Amino acid sequence: MAPLDRLDHVIVAVQDLDAAASAWRKLGLTLTPRGLHEGKGTGNHCIMFPDSYVELLGIVDATGARGRLADSVRTRGEGGMGLAWGADDADRACAALRAAGIHAEDPNDLSRPIDLDGKRNMVRFRNVMLPGLDLPGTMQFVCTHLTPELTRARREWMLHPSGATGIAGVMIAADDIAAANRQLACTTPANTSISISSRSEIERQLGARALEGAPLDGLLALALRVNELDAAAAMLSMGRIPHEERRDRVIVPATATHGVALVLAED
Repeated sequence: MAPLDRLDHVIVAVQDLDAAASAWRKLGLTLTPRGLHEGKGTGNHCIMFPDSYVELLGIVDATGARGRLADSVRTRGEGGMGLAWGADDADRACAALRAAGIHAEDPNDLSRPIDLDGKRNMVRFRNVMLPGLDLPGTMQFVCTHLTPELTRARREWMLHPSGATGIAGVMIAADDIAAANRQLACTTPANTSISISSRSEIERQLGARALEGAPLDGLLALALRVNELDAAAAMLSMGRIPHEERRDRVIVPATATHGVALVLAED
């Protein structure tokens, strides 16, 4: 069995967190309250599902922004930035990865404040960075939630007006497809699919306009499950969100989502 067997979350880097949050709410998605990364000029909102989530990671202080996110937005632009793999125990995951020959850094404890129910709480994680897994433009790491009651367990954040229920797939573009697939050999996610193909193939599947505003390679598109495709499409139309309706899916271009195309399809 591969050391990593589930996707925890996908990171989308955005230039302006407030603008991106507004755009994703118009898609019919519920966002968590803003979390701040103190001292870095960045923050996040998350779109939660029962077994995974999307993290909008953005700049909230342009003059004080520093670190990996700010560098990524400046050099790569907005769009898919990372894959976080889930683990119940970061230390065991680290040992299993190393046993499989994967370069895994020592587990690192992280925390950030979040204001909930009128009081400040600290969300805590224990992460393992995976610098040896080198997908184009896409960092990878293991994420263990030490305080899931503050994030993963809040059902009200999983109720989305669009009827979205989870991440069905992640589409990654690479020039060397075989090499990119080798970077995923240590993963067998049971809760989603990860596909590697050329950018031209993704354009063939989604249409060239879908990738306008997305990076040239890396994590270019996400597929989200929805309960009723017609209802989700109607919500996009009411919100005047550009999209293309097909028989079995609805495609929202990256220009409407701050850098990552969305594919909506029924379970």
